[in-house]
Amino acid sequence: MTRLVVLGDLNLDVFVRDDRARGDKPEIRSAVHARPGGSAGTFARSAAAHGAAVTFIGAVGKDDIGDLLERSLVNAHVIPHLVRSPLPSGVIVALQRGGEHSMICSRGANDALSCDSVSLDLLADSDHLHVSGYALLSAAQWPAVERALGLARQYGLTVSVDPPPENLIKSFGVGSFLERIPRGTWLFPNESEGRILTDEGTPEAIVDRLAQRADVGALTLGAAGSIAWRGGERDAQGAVSIEAATTVGAGDMFAGALVAGLLDSADLSMAHRKAVAAACGHLLAGLAVRS
Repeated sequence: MTRLVVLGDLNLDVFVRDDRARGDKPEIRSAVHARPGGSAGTFARSAAAHGAAVTFIGAVGKDDIGDLLERSLVNAHVIPHLVRSPLPSGVIVALQRGGEHSMICSRGANDALSCDSVSLDLLADSDHLHVSGYALLSAAQWPAVERALGLARQYGLTVSVDPPPENLIKSFGVGSFLERIPRGTWLFPNESEGRILTDEGTPEAIVDRLAQRADVGALTLGAAGSIAWRGGERDAQGAVSIEAATTVGAGDMFAGALVAGLLDSADLSMAHRKAVAAACGHLLAGLAVRS
């Protein structure tokens, strides 16, 4: 069985949908639901669901949300190694109003992760390390990330990163972001992230440029599907177009399934199809909850 270590954010994702015009009413009725999330947490649950043995390194608060998030990992057959911080657990509010999406993020306890959380034994006994793109940008988490990357290099692990949103990469600096990612790291950007990382305009050109530094990866294109690569090999897949469903977490579900599939099999197309199915299933589940 493939053994993965996942390091990064673990949050409660709260989804709010309000299709009505804005007003000044002190209280409105709207569709709201919450579920365990976090980019790294969602990746870990997805990889475990696709057959990998997964260990998660992160931090949550000493609160009820922290308890819920820890249980979400255990219930998904992920082994948690969590710092329990006095800070409140991380929460993300995803607001959908009409066709517009915005997110309010409170990192909270996520930034309590430290080097001490990254055990040599965890990396020595693993095959692959996945790091959240958000953790790469966090000044508080970077020492832990740097230690994990160093140990991964020492023990010959493959490494993957799911980049953070385009605006965060731009604010941090594209060059600075890429400097933190070892060459060969597997990458799973969406189209806007791929454009800013490569300065290319078409999906094919983005993939060709990324493949020069990332041994394996995939570019997700929303309703247009995705293009996966491994070296010079390419595989394109379509996707189901799902209206009125938030995309929060879908890319991480996709990446977790793809990494687990590729580490278990040499068949890029099969692993890619499973990843697309995982992302579409995530979107459909979210849509069903809100209907």
